[in-house]
Amino acid sequence: MVSGIHKNTLKNINDILNLLREVGQIHIRGISKDLKLNPFIVSHIIEKYLDYFIDIRDFEEFGFKAKLIKFKPGMENTTLEDVLKYINLKKKIKNI
Repeated sequence: MVSGIHKNTLKNINDILNLLREVGQIHIRGISKDLKLNPFIVSHIIEKYLDYFIDIRDFEEFGFKAKLIKFKPGMENTTLEDVLKYINLKKKIKNI
């Protein structure tokens, strides 16, 4: 485990970042389908680890609700290392 994060979670974070770079914008169920992950896992990773790097927009049309995910402007080149630095910084601030 790096930074107290399980290796599968690290892989999933990296896969989500790569998918977002590839498609630009996608909804949570689309991420889960493409990466063969449970939507709850995708949602948890996004909320816990990627909130600083991505925008989440609620979308509703014809009774269909979705959360559209995309990088915040200027964050398109975010790497797993950037996410780990952010997480470590959050931990340090929380412990102060």
